[in-house]
Amino acid sequence: MSPHDLQAEPMTTDRASDGGIRFSVYIPVWNEARWLPGAIESVLAQTHPDWELIIGDNASDDDLAAVVAAFEDSRIRYVRWERHVPLSENHNRTMLLGRYPWLHVLSADDRMHPDALAQIAARIEAYDGQRLAMVLGACRRVDEAGQPTDLMDGQVGRQGIYEPITGGRYDAEGWVRANALPGIRPWMVGAVSVDRELVMEVGGWRPEMGLCHDLEFLVRIAAFGDVEYVETPLMDYTVRSDSVTTSLSKRHMRRGEAMVQQGVAWQAIMLAHAARRTISPEERGEVDAAIARAFLQRALWQRLMHGGRGRRGAVGDIWQAAGFSARTVIAPRNLAAATIAIIAPRAWLERIRARAHRSGRVLI
Repeated sequence: MSPHDLQAEPMTTDRASDGGIRFSVYIPVWNEARWLPGAIESVLAQTHPDWELIIGDNASDDDLAAVVAAFEDSRIRYVRWERHVPLSENHNRTMLLGRYPWLHVLSADDRMHPDALAQIAARIEAYDGQRLAMVLGACRRVDEAGQPTDLMDGQVGRQGIYEPITGGRYDAEGWVRANALPGIRPWMVGAVSVDRELVMEVGGWRPEMGLCHDLEFLVRIAAFGDVEYVETPLMDYTVRSDSVTTSLSKRHMRRGEAMVQQGVAWQAIMLAHAARRTISPEERGEVDAAIARAFLQRALWQRLMHGGRGRRGAVGDIWQAAGFSARTVIAPRNLAAATIAIIAPRAWLERIRARAHRSGRVLI
């Protein structure tokens, strides 16, 4: 479901009385009554006051109306949809209720830092280029108790966790290449504000992207304008074993899809960018390497995750990875991981995964 399939609320173009930037923060939610109050509280705690909050209830079984009613603030709107739809579609229909020029999505289990909107507003006000597509920042990964996860131990970028993205402005190619780096992206959607008019022009979240709908949306949109990145974490992202991401990963494995979902997302991203500019060979090679790493990661999951296809599936994924970037596969660390994925007993793989998690490392 694209934003073009729905009737959007008229946009309020007036600036706030003090000339400030205005945000439509929206929470597309299904159930999650346990988590939703904390998300609302994090919006209410913003030092930047010029916002509205829209909560789009995806036909929940939980009584979310009662949860929202506990917060008496005229800037909060609650809408319950009578028909349950896939996650991306609920993002789109809730997003279109926003009336302000900047759209900011937040998940029910994530928490914005108090100065998040203020920092984003400052970047918007200071922008002096042709068109600003979005402003986003890093996130801090926490467990369900709000404590930093093992993934954040040590210095970022030195343990194979993820490569940091340097704060500042990115053009289209720069943003693609920054996100094709190895490891985990240091941002999540709860720290992202996008230009509403641009979203209406180019479309929103794409359901066919599955668990990578955020990657596809927020790298595709950079084809149409600049990106401002805030290196300071703007939100806490909750790592949960029962999250939507986990369930979508399991569904992907059960279906035995030929292409990894990161690959589907990257291919769609590059089509959008290629329609507007020339893709350099170096950029294409970095994206192919990112797809190859995704196949190598799935090769391990073929052995570890319920619904995986075991050694046969692992061999197939390694072969697919080599087709995208043989150089990536034969890199010493990746080649070792690929070999382990094929020959190691499952019990060994479980121990290796547990040890990597405790040390804050990723295997590929």
